[in-house]
Amino acid sequence: MKNKNGLITFALVGLAAGAAAYYFLATDDGKEQLERANKGVKDLTKSIKELSKKEAKRAAKFAKSAKDELENLKGKAVEKGKHVADMASEKAGKWADKASKAVNEAESNAEDVIEKAKSELDKA
Repeated sequence: MKNKNGLITFALVGLAAGAAAYYFLATDDGKEQLERANKGVKDLTKSIKELSKKEAKRAAKFAKSAKDELENLKGKAVEKGKHVADMASEKAGKWADKASKAVNEAESNAEDVIEKAKSELDKA
């Protein structure tokens, strides 16, 4: 029974396809409908191509803009990095000067203490 139903369905589908083909290929109205359908498909294809080109140009413009912005941000980051490095170097120099002064002061104080100690020893 299953095969019989499948065969009947297949025959009906074939009949419908044949009727549609006859209508579109043999009748004047069918040929006109087919021409309109072909024209519609061609117009749609043309529209899609134009839209694709337009959107591709927009995407390229956006990508260039993003690239330019990234380059700009990269340049700013490099500048900031140099500025921070310069500031760190300046601070390190100041700390080195302070340390040097402190060492010189401690050395001078040590010399004064040694001199006082020698003087006290000489008096004794």
